[in-house]
Amino acid sequence: MSALRMFLVQTKMNFVWYFQRDGELIFWTLAMPVFFLVLFSFAFSSGPNSGSSGFLVPGIIGAQVLSSGFWGVGVMLATFREKHLLRRVYLTPMPPWVFFASLVAYRMTLLAAQAVILIAVGGLVFHVHVIGRPWEILAVLLLGTATFVSLGTIVGALARTTESANNIASVLTVPLAFLSDAYIPIDRFPHAVSSALRLLPSTQFIDTFRDVSIYGAPLSHYGAWLGMLALWTIAGTVISARTFRWL
Repeated sequence: MSALRMFLVQTKMNFVWYFQRDGELIFWTLAMPVFFLVLFSFAFSSGPNSGSSGFLVPGIIGAQVLSSGFWGVGVMLATFREKHLLRRVYLTPMPPWVFFASLVAYRMTLLAAQAVILIAVGGLVFHVHVIGRPWEILAVLLLGTATFVSLGTIVGALARTTESANNIASVLTVPLAFLSDAYIPIDRFPHAVSSALRLLPSTQFIDTFRDVSIYGAPLSHYGAWLGMLALWTIAGTVISARTFRWL
């Protein structure tokens, strides 16, 4: 079987496992970001205001990227190991890179569905317009997803059980989402605090994604942050490769 065929089959199996584990989960995965968009838009503006919603749409998409890495991949790998599914994958002739590439493709597909729904609701209800260049938006999303999938793989590599992986993912995802310019502008924090928060890879990703997609900023203005995200991706991949256990 060719590598491409293995990749397609494994990606399909990821979705099969996702739906079989809890069919209702797909509804909440797609519905909850919309709920947060509506809730925070009205909470921050007391009505449909494109200013707050324009801030929130890319922020919530960015928060979903974080969740996809730590919860979607990290917890999934820990669950696979606990159920001895990783052992079955390990015994097949499929190269490891194909397995992990299928995880990225699986999460990117779900993220694409979430992003389309959020942008549609943001545009129809709150008059949010995406004016950035499509290829630049896609490039930022791909790099951000690669960054947090690589970091999430570390969680899946180190966690011994699904419960511990869930706990680690919660500790990482929730604070990062609320301290990385996703829901609440970090400019409201004291200058020293906001400056420190801008050093987080999550803040650099979310701010870059927002400025490029909503405000139409050129991607070339964020070369330093993109370089930092690439370094995080490389570091996460190296650490994952050294610590990952199939059995």
